[in-house]
Amino acid sequence: MIKQNELSDVNVVIRTTYNRIDGEFQSDMSALVGVDKCDFMLDGEFRAAIDWIKYNDMRVCSMALPPGRLLREVVQVAGKAPCIVMTAVQNGAMRLTLEHGAFDVGGERIVVFDARALSSIDMMAGEDGRCTFQWLELSSMTDFAGALKGEAASIESVSLREYMQFFSRFLLKYGNSHISDYVDVSIRQNIVEMLKTFLRDQTARSDGGNKARLANDIIEYIKKNIDNHDLGAGRIARQFNISQRKLYKIFEESGLSLRDTILHYRLEAARKELASSSEKKIINIAFDSGFNDVSTFYRNFKRKYGYSPRSSQ
Repeated sequence: MIKQNELSDVNVVIRTTYNRIDGEFQSDMSALVGVDKCDFMLDGEFRAAIDWIKYNDMRVCSMALPPGRLLREVVQVAGKAPCIVMTAVQNGAMRLTLEHGAFDVGGERIVVFDARALSSIDMMAGEDGRCTFQWLELSSMTDFAGALKGEAASIESVSLREYMQFFSRFLLKYGNSHISDYVDVSIRQNIVEMLKTFLRDQTARSDGGNKARLANDIIEYIKKNIDNHDLGAGRIARQFNISQRKLYKIFEESGLSLRDTILHYRLEAARKELASSSEKKIINIAFDSGFNDVSTFYRNFKRKYGYSPRSSQ
């Protein structure tokens, strides 16, 4: 049995194999990953195996458990110290459920999350009837909050998953020797830097996607409201609940200003109306396309298309 007050002094690998559920197993799981309750779906003999080591501010576990659910008691794991967890599945699959959503772990996908978040882990068995997974816990992560952007993040990366598994195997293999002779601080730092890079790129893609969707929604709004003479930055910003400054920036980044975008769609609407109607007066077409002044309409139309509105009817 592993006592919780021993964790700060442990720098050796502990290997445990269980063939039944008992109090010692429950206590070991609590000490390792803060599990408050184990609820296994047993079908035949119960078999579980755990290899684990605590080295400096890292805790590495490799576990093979029957399918079931683990409920985590986070206070025991992280306390007040900033701490993150990376988990990857080697055999089977896993679903990590946090307050703000659920994340699937398996294949090339790993999940990184704040160890202080209340969570449950549902384990699905692999070919041998167990779920085998790595659990890497890193404390003293005060600089990681900005990169994580919330409780958890899902990352699909072969390289990160393989590096994490290599690091776990390395520590578990050499943990009973003078591990300080083998472990370079840069190994831990490499994982942290890789994580930050993946999370930063993922956030950038997400932010970029959100901006693109917002820009498309705004353009659709402009096209549907092109006949509105008051269509401008103030009205659009209020419609989408954003500041005018943000609105201008979205269009500046696309290479076409908001003013030029609105003008483009006003002229396109007028051009299509001119082509389809030979009886409607040009002044009315200009007005219906959002222009207040017919001379402004004529000037911009000719500048854009190279011919006058009259010659297009």
